[in-house]
Amino acid sequence: SPQFIQYVVEDHPVRIIGLDSVVPGQGGGLLCAERLAWLEARLAEQPARPTLLLLHHPPFRTFIGHMDDQGLENAAGLAEVVRRHPQVERLLCGHLHRAIETRFAGTIACTVPSPAHQVALDLAADAESRFVMEPPACGLHAWTAATGVVSHTSYVGAFAGPHPFHENGRLID
Repeated sequence: SPQFIQYVVEDHPVRIIGLDSVVPGQGGGLLCAERLAWLEARLAEQPARPTLLLLHHPPFRTFIGHMDDQGLENAAGLAEVVRRHPQVERLLCGHLHRAIETRFAGTIACTVPSPAHQVALDLAADAESRFVMEPPACGLHAWTAATGVVSHTSYVGAFAGPHPFHENGRLID
């Protein structure tokens, strides 16, 4: 639909589908019936091809209360679609500015950290909305037919190293 920014990238062995979960003027997201129908149709086009889904708002609870309060509405609707399509290798999300992983609808869903600030990791039910200046980071995702998706968290900055694990032919303790 022209009112949503959703897309498919077909140029790689893994198919990438971007979903628009933004609701203008709101912190939380939504995948309405129209957006979910579009996703269902795209997934049905290539049921055997490994696929990554990208969306801003994670469809799972993180236990960071103020962020869960502005999570993805209708996550159950997304779960229904994803469950019908085992080719979905991973859901890659943002919004939380933290690295978080969980099972979701028969696949793995994750959020990736931010190159800016990170949301404070405070799981107390009454935790305040805060951020911390942890090192910037991003997610790096690699795929092969033999392994599926392997995800890394890559910290951005000038860090000492790399240093060898071996010295004079022996493992450093």
